[in-house]
Amino acid sequence: MPSTLMLLSNPFRPDPRVLREARWLIGSGIAVNLIAWDREEGRSGRALEDDVAVTRVGPECPFRAPGKVLMRLPRFWARTLFASKGMKFDVVHSHDLDTLPLGIVISKVRGVPIIYDSHEMYASMIRSEVGVVSRLVRLLEIVLSRRADRVITVNENLAGLFSVRRKDPARIVTNSPDTSVLKDANATEIRRKYNLKGFVVSYLGSLEPGRFVEEMMTSFDPNGDMSLIIGGTGTLERVVEKKALENPAIRFVRSVHTDEALRLTLASDLVVAMMDPQNENYRKGTTTKVLDAMACGRSVVTAEGLDIARMVTEAGCGFVIAYDQKAFYETLAKAKKSQRLLAEMGQKGRQYYEKHWPWEKSRNELVTVYESLVGPIHRGP
Repeated sequence: MPSTLMLLSNPFRPDPRVLREARWLIGSGIAVNLIAWDREEGRSGRALEDDVAVTRVGPECPFRAPGKVLMRLPRFWARTLFASKGMKFDVVHSHDLDTLPLGIVISKVRGVPIIYDSHEMYASMIRSEVGVVSRLVRLLEIVLSRRADRVITVNENLAGLFSVRRKDPARIVTNSPDTSVLKDANATEIRRKYNLKGFVVSYLGSLEPGRFVEEMMTSFDPNGDMSLIIGGTGTLERVVEKKALENPAIRFVRSVHTDEALRLTLASDLVVAMMDPQNENYRKGTTTKVLDAMACGRSVVTAEGLDIARMVTEAGCGFVIAYDQKAFYETLAKAKKSQRLLAEMGQKGRQYYEKHWPWEKSRNELVTVYESLVGPIHRGP
């Protein structure tokens, strides 16, 4: 049985894209070993989680602290290199730039091919913390990605960027959810479980500036008939926690499993995917929340200027509005009174998802990349 070693610079609690890819590979007969950076507690340990053999290593390191990340990243690399010595694998799979240099080293030492998996525009993601240094980071990522045997990424924007001067172009593997986890899921029971009443709005994602988190929370009346459920981690966690304690209309569930996030999406009336279009990473990215909403047949609200907003408009599956609190509040009021419209949007989103973004297509793209490196493998049902 072929196997892969995935490298990840977060604790895998789990990371939705990584979990979905791991499941597709396991279902196709490829064993998955994952070394993840436990930046939250810095502890080392091994566990079998969702059939993935997970090894976590330290050191502890905050996320939005570039100075500390730069100082501690080499320690993570060293511990990962040591942990990988006793593992057998046929491919190294590096997730995002901060594991790519390490992946290249392991690839050379062990004599196995390497896949670079770019989840987002890394340089744009860190621009607010590092300023003009992000330009050097982008150049570094492009140069290092050319040393990878294969490159996969989430959308056409990034695929075009990484395909320059490559013999084989970058392949697109989207974050499409496997809706089989919704089997027997009941929206009413899910709402009861989380004490969600009335018109239910959900935001399940990173709690960081530029994602409309604070603006969104101020739009919910503590005595109204709407509920907002927020799940995720990030620098705004304490802000969200405080607001949820003050406002009974807001439920804060912190980090939730990828499968549970999809079930919460199913239990929603409206899914929020508002991101600041001034941020290039947000503007050109493909947010998982929109794909999850489409797969669940739920309508979304997103911001003008985002590339994903064009897809929402094309599909007719949601509201595209200004990145503005007043526009968001007015959209909530409109959506709440338009159940038939929401149902039509949800149906259109589901049809668009099945035509353009089915998880089977994403799985097959990923398996094709692996087959090009290790030979034919079983693709599953």
